[in-house]
Amino acid sequence: MAQKTAARRSKADLAARSATARGAGPRSGDGAGRPQQRPPERASARWPWNLSRARRAWLAVAALAVVAVVVVAVVWAVTRGPDDGASGAYAVDPARVAELEAAEVARDAENLGVVTDFAVSAQERLVPTMHELSVALPLDGAPGTPATPEQLAAWRDRLAALTTEAEALPTGASGYNVTRNGLGVSIALLGDALDTLELAEGSAEPDRAQLLTLAADLRLRAADTWSMAATQLDDLSVAADQGHVHVFLPLHPDDAGDGAASLGESDH
Repeated sequence: MAQKTAARRSKADLAARSATARGAGPRSGDGAGRPQQRPPERASARWPWNLSRARRAWLAVAALAVVAVVVVAVVWAVTRGPDDGASGAYAVDPARVAELEAAEVARDAENLGVVTDFAVSAQERLVPTMHELSVALPLDGAPGTPATPEQLAAWRDRLAALTTEAEALPTGASGYNVTRNGLGVSIALLGDALDTLELAEGSAEPDRAQLLTLAADLRLRAADTWSMAATQLDDLSVAADQGHVHVFLPLHPDDAGDGAASLGESDH
């Protein structure tokens, strides 16, 4: 009997130790034997709140002092006169100003010479083209003589060379640029007129008549644009004491040469 009781106690002890090893622990009304949860760690405060009140006060005073110094420096830099700080900090150097003005005058004079030479040369090369175009595109709207492929090729070659030269002209002051750009646009419009004329020669009516009208209009626009550029060039030349420069494009052999779409004899 004693052996049975001892055996039962041994089994009970083994069961208790096994339950304890699994973390269950002995059962009780208050949950004794269960693993106790660790209390959450207190989060550490971040800077500057982890400093003492006295140190935070000194930190605020230092920040205000830095801001005050920056404000004073900015105000001083903006409001100081030309005599403050380094000597002549904002002084204008008359010699430097005169040097820059002289360089600008020299550049304008050089540009005027370049664009004048180009305009005179371009006019001489374009006059034959304008005369021949007046045969293919009469100003009075009468039927013209169709341009031959050889004529169109020759006109295109002249315009291509002039386009390259116009694009190579240097830029400069506003008045000069008006002349430079006006001459270039005029040459481009003449190229458009040739393209339209070529399309017209290969088209049937009524498209042919419409394209010829458009080509004639583009030719007139080119002459008008050239006229405005030539007028500006003449004004620049006179202002520079270089005399008058007349480089207007005649629209036909009897044109006065003043850029106007006039017909017949002229008094000039």
